[in-house]
Amino acid sequence: MATLEPGYEEAPQRPGPDLVRQLARQRFGIGRLHREQERAIASVLAGKDVLLILPTGGGKSLCYQLPSLLLPRPTVVVSPLLALLEDQYLKMQQFGVPAVRLDSTIGAADRRAALARIAEGGSLLVLTTPETLAGKELGALLEKQPPGLVAVDEAHCVSEWGHDFRPAYLALGQRLASLKAGQVLALTATATPPVRDDIVRYLGLRDPEVIVASPHRHNLMFSVRNLRGDEKLRQLAKLARRLPRPGIIYCSTTKTVEDVWLGLRLIKVPCARYHGKMTDKERTEHQARFMKKGKRIVMVATSAFGLGIDKPDIRFIIHYQAPASLERYLQEAGRAGRDGYGARCILLFDESDLEIQEHLLALSRLSPALLGRFGRALAAWAGEERDANIEELALSAGVSQRAATSLVTTLVEAGVCERVGEGRIHPTVPLDTLVERVESLRSRFEILRREDARRLRAVVEYANETGCRSVALRRYFGDEDTTPCGRCDLCRASGVAAPERFPGRRGGDRRHHRDRRPWRGPRPDAAASAEGGGAGATPAFASDGADRPRRRRRRRGRGRRGYAAPPGPMVAPEAAAAPPAAPAFALPPLDPAADDLAAELGAPGLPPPPGAATAPVGDPPRPSGSHRRRRRRRRRGRGPHPEGPRPGGPAGPSEPAS
Repeated sequence: MATLEPGYEEAPQRPGPDLVRQLARQRFGIGRLHREQERAIASVLAGKDVLLILPTGGGKSLCYQLPSLLLPRPTVVVSPLLALLEDQYLKMQQFGVPAVRLDSTIGAADRRAALARIAEGGSLLVLTTPETLAGKELGALLEKQPPGLVAVDEAHCVSEWGHDFRPAYLALGQRLASLKAGQVLALTATATPPVRDDIVRYLGLRDPEVIVASPHRHNLMFSVRNLRGDEKLRQLAKLARRLPRPGIIYCSTTKTVEDVWLGLRLIKVPCARYHGKMTDKERTEHQARFMKKGKRIVMVATSAFGLGIDKPDIRFIIHYQAPASLERYLQEAGRAGRDGYGARCILLFDESDLEIQEHLLALSRLSPALLGRFGRALAAWAGEERDANIEELALSAGVSQRAATSLVTTLVEAGVCERVGEGRIHPTVPLDTLVERVESLRSRFEILRREDARRLRAVVEYANETGCRSVALRRYFGDEDTTPCGRCDLCRASGVAAPERFPGRRGGDRRHHRDRRPWRGPRPDAAASAEGGGAGATPAFASDGADRPRRRRRRRGRGRRGYAAPPGPMVAPEAAAAPPAAPAFALPPLDPAADDLAAELGAPGLPPPPGAATAPVGDPPRPSGSHRRRRRRRRRGRGPHPEGPRPGGPAGPSEPAS
């Protein structure tokens, strides 16, 4: 197990900011901490409880990873996301940070080894889930070895006012009190003021330091396009072909993911897909292809993709269908531009998509009425001092066995009951409080359903915003700052000035990537056009980066070896005339409906017939190989030039007679 370097072993109990920055640089490779990160780490090391609200990609994890190296007792991290735990565990091994992982996927041998390591004490990062922490095994051990810090990730899950309420978080407050931890750090990316109050109350934070950053990073450029039906498909095809990659396209259903993925393949856009109905092998292969360093493809996925994913150079996030809430929208949009360079976050909004979200929410949320009936049936069996199984409880409550299984899982997570031998359910609370606890849980799910409807209305209001997208997002999360961002589609359409440039990568490490230059604001013609939707909005994306390589090639072709560009436009010699157009052909269909789908998605147009006069639209045709080689020779100062000898240079050899 890795240990601290000699300079850190004798660190004082309250390390100063210089030592924290030195450790961040030497162990994690981070040259500069954000202001909110420094405040949170300093408060934790000073022994204070902290509520930290940072946007996705803002560096929340470092606020407990770094203190785990400086605190003399273990640091326990509680997260409901298994993918996130696995990703962090692998990263801590790479950084040489002592860490163990305990959750339902860990085998018996590894579990015993992890528990033995926790019993040794010392500086250690313990990654676990709320359910594992509530268990007797780990809970009893931590009561004997109290942790120095407990970090509760995704802390908004404790509140029914949040978008992702989880009953397992309700028992965390009592468990934290029994552990007698040194301090508690609650972290979340999205929390409205009511959710913040619930986090403080339910987790039992003691006079916490509340640190709130802007709900989104300033290098993200938000825009909305109001589209209907087939128009959305055509716009998505244009964006996928023109925006710099890599990028992610989020869809609400697995069927839409398959349709969009097929369409992108038809128009020759390199892409992968990810959804819950794929096999584990397929998901792993597609995710590995997307995550490969230097790979520039588009991932088409449901919201299941992205948890624990850390790819810093994602250049765009497109929501093909409206999300269920602005909280989820910001979490998914925040996966773009983590390298500090500009990135696009585009919502293709069709109000009919809200019906899909309403249906999905109705399926995923527990019915409060069924929960109340099931709780009364459980109390009746407990009154007879008997433990019932799932079938008996389902019959008593008048619900299906499938619904009864889901209800039991919810009650077990909330700490109301537990599973015992032979599949029977045993209450863990006294009979006089059993019905009260179930009724309290039922009222929370009622509030959750009402809040789901309010959050959907907020998405509509965001799509119909007329001022500034960033101001609208800040207002939703309780930030009263009304300063326009100057970067969203509405600000550019109204001529609001954008900042000169974005701050680059942390620590000033500016690497020169092909499509990762800091965004310096739109060109005047792009700023003058709105992105309201339809074909008229397309020119605003001419400066998204797709034409940057061509501009750089033009710049490299001028000003070398005393060559001055001719005053007029360069005319290609007759010998380099383009070959005759190839005959029209059809894209090979991938299924019987492929041809129709290709037309709907705006597949590339066929070459014009010979002799047809066409106006230049979009990018010029790619020259032939011989023409490109002749042009490169001219740039290097050799070879014939169509306009004759270069000024001040020797005349090149003449073209051979034909």
